[in-house]
Amino acid sequence: MKKIDSSIQLLQEVLLADYTTWKVGGTARWFIEPKADQMPDLMEWANTQGIKSYFIGRGSNILIDDEGLPGLVIVTCNSLTEICRENNLIVAESGAFLPHVSKFAAKHGFAGFEFLIGIPGTVGGALAMNAGLTVFRPREMVSVVENFDVLNADGSVETLTMQDINVGYRRTDLLNGERFVLRVRFRLEEEEDPAVVRRNTFEHLAERKRKQPLDKPTAGSTFKSVPGGKGAGWYIDQAGLKGLQIGKARVSSVHANWIENLGGATAKDIRQLIAHIQSKVEIQFGIHLSPEVHFLE
Repeated sequence: MKKIDSSIQLLQEVLLADYTTWKVGGTARWFIEPKADQMPDLMEWANTQGIKSYFIGRGSNILIDDEGLPGLVIVTCNSLTEICRENNLIVAESGAFLPHVSKFAAKHGFAGFEFLIGIPGTVGGALAMNAGLTVFRPREMVSVVENFDVLNADGSVETLTMQDINVGYRRTDLLNGERFVLRVRFRLEEEEDPAVVRRNTFEHLAERKRKQPLDKPTAGSTFKSVPGGKGAGWYIDQAGLKGLQIGKARVSSVHANWIENLGGATAKDIRQLIAHIQSKVEIQFGIHLSPEVHFLE
């Protein structure tokens, strides 16, 4: 254990598989689950030491290399989780669970956040990748965010809007890891009967349970939808790849765009399966499937 100062302690060689939904990944060279007030000093220290920082919420939508990560891994889902209301805004810290934000909005009688109930990630990660749904009442983060605070590498804090960053389908330039999302402010615009919001939220959750494999470790959707085409799962299914297995990684028989860890899968197994899927779909349809999963190494 290494101390930066009296309030910040870093762990070493922590197994990261325990911090991802795929349950895959090697160890972190440095590891911490910080408090919000520790983050500026932590970022400044890593920057001056030339140490790369990796930010993990609940560890969904990422694949960590079997060899682990050589820098500082900052995990937010157990420490930066506060959600509160300030006038016409919901303010949520980076590690707040998206379904908790959805339920918070429903409790206060505001619609527009039902889609978050089905996304098993955290606020910071969801903002960085502009998370959302493409089916069943499509919506994405850019449509509900008022503004957000980011922490720069030098420890300074800025408040930005979505217009201040480059935003696209399942991406923003926050994914480069140079800035850390501290907290996000969501607009409360669509006031509704709380009972109606709760019903719509339940319908979103029921749809997720019906269409997604939830009994095995996964990382959510593996590939992005094809622009102007069908969902990635359709192409994978039509290519006859449902149930295909490499090592202990398998294409789900419930939803072809999800890869399951059957127990003991490695990052290598998953990456080989991803590459095989891409190759088969490109040969059959002339379409390249782009990963929605982010590879950390």
